[in-house]
Amino acid sequence: MQHSKFSFHRELGGLEVLHNIDKQEDFGRHSHSGYTLALVDSGAQRFYRSGGEHLASQHSVILINAEQVHDCRKASKDKSSYRSLYPTPELFNQFLGDGKAIAPFFHDAVVHDRALAALMDTTFNVLECDTSVLEKQSQLIALLSYLSNKQGKVTFDTKIPSVKQRITTARHFLLDNLFEDVSLDSLASLVGMSPFYFIRVFKAHTGLTPHAFQIQHRLNHAKALLRSGKSVSHAALSVGFYDQSHFNRHFKKNMGITPSQYSKAC
Repeated sequence: MQHSKFSFHRELGGLEVLHNIDKQEDFGRHSHSGYTLALVDSGAQRFYRSGGEHLASQHSVILINAEQVHDCRKASKDKSSYRSLYPTPELFNQFLGDGKAIAPFFHDAVVHDRALAALMDTTFNVLECDTSVLEKQSQLIALLSYLSNKQGKVTFDTKIPSVKQRITTARHFLLDNLFEDVSLDSLASLVGMSPFYFIRVFKAHTGLTPHAFQIQHRLNHAKALLRSGKSVSHAALSVGFYDQSHFNRHFKKNMGITPSQYSKAC
């Protein structure tokens, strides 16, 4: 059964995301103001790009540059499905550029990269979840930076002074606003860095991404609440988790046991 699902993410610079399941009709030649980054989940897609025809099989990734004319046609008799997102060059520059214009050009129309396919799958799943802006932005930046480094051959300028002091400022801000939905943009802007560069140096200095740092300290507070006899639901809501299942997932990943098991053990 043919089905399409579209979502618009204002918190991610207006990022558009599309999931096409068993699309039957062909898309004629057209272009987008943003890139087309697509993961073929099943079946195959045939398309025109860069003056030639290309075939994208299952688990391959389609890369189409901004403003590049292309089309799209189903190339499999079986059920075919793909997920795509359309980041603009401005989004690449905003998240990765550190004040420079670094939007990449992708030479290959189809790539077979298991790590990239897995990263795209995780990104699509995170974007569908009711989770924090920080987690969504962090996941998107991980994808865009991987693409830029592995496929677009982008390099970055890392010569920024007073990095340690800036990261200390960011750490204190996260701790002072631990239960708030802090955005990556606001953190990076606070210390005068691009979001990508900020994530990279934050992890280099703390061992964690900003999102992981936030989650870790939220869990520390939640454990104290559980030890004091508070319920699991109370602890989850008190430290800023959206729902109990989200809390349970992070808690078990961190501790190896569920919050209920921890509470009973205490």
